[in-house]
Amino acid sequence: MKKAAAYCMTRNLYKLAVPSIKSLLINSDVDTVYLLIEDDEFPVELPRTKVINVSGQKYFKQDGPNYYGKYTYMTMMRAALPKILKESQVLSLDCDTIVDGDISALWELPLKDYYLSAGIEPHKSIGRLYFNTGVAMLNLAKLRKDGKADEIIEALNKTPYAFVEQDCINELCAGKILEMPPEYNSHNWAKPTIKNPVILHYAGFPDWRQFSGFQKYANMEVEK
Repeated sequence: MKKAAAYCMTRNLYKLAVPSIKSLLINSDVDTVYLLIEDDEFPVELPRTKVINVSGQKYFKQDGPNYYGKYTYMTMMRAALPKILKESQVLSLDCDTIVDGDISALWELPLKDYYLSAGIEPHKSIGRLYFNTGVAMLNLAKLRKDGKADEIIEALNKTPYAFVEQDCINELCAGKILEMPPEYNSHNWAKPTIKNPVILHYAGFPDWRQFSGFQKYANMEVEK
C-alpha cells in the first residue's frame, strides 16, 4: 500500500507547519505528503511533498455557513480529500502536530468497515464518543464508495457547525469511526496525560513555537 499523508493550510500557517511536516518525513516512510495550500509552491523545499493549490476549490461555497468564521475554509478541505486524492486511504494531520516516533502501525489499522480512525476527546464525549480529527486515518475508498464524502460536503454547505468538519464528521460518521490509540493524538490539555506520546497535538494554542516538540524539528534537516 502506498503511504500518503495530507495537510490543509492557509498561507499564515505555512512556516508554522514546517516542523510538523519535517517530523513526519523524519519519523515515517510515508511515500507522499500532500500539501493542500493556496499557492502553486510551498515556501520551503521538502522531499516527498506534493503541492495542490486549492485556492480555487469548488467544494465549499463562500456564502455557506462555515466558510468564514473562527476557522478558515481550509478546515473543511479535509472533508474533500476523498474527492481530491486517488489513494485508498490517507493520514490527515493538523499543522499543530509533531510526529515524534514510529507511526507505521497507523497504516495497519483495520479500517475496512470504518470511514476513519481518530482519537477520542474525553471532555467532549458526553452521551456518545466524540473524536478529534486533527490526526485521522481516512478511509478514502469507503468515503467515496458509500457517497459519504458527498454527504459531508453537502452538510457543510448547509449547516453551521461549531468545530466545522470535525463536528460534521462526528455526526454523519457516527458508529463508523475506529478509535485510534491515544498515543497517536496526545493533546497537551487531555487527561490522562500520555506518558510516551507518538504524535503530539498542540490543539488550542494559537502559537505552538513555544513547545519543545516544535523547537526540536524546526531546524532539523530531512534526508532527500
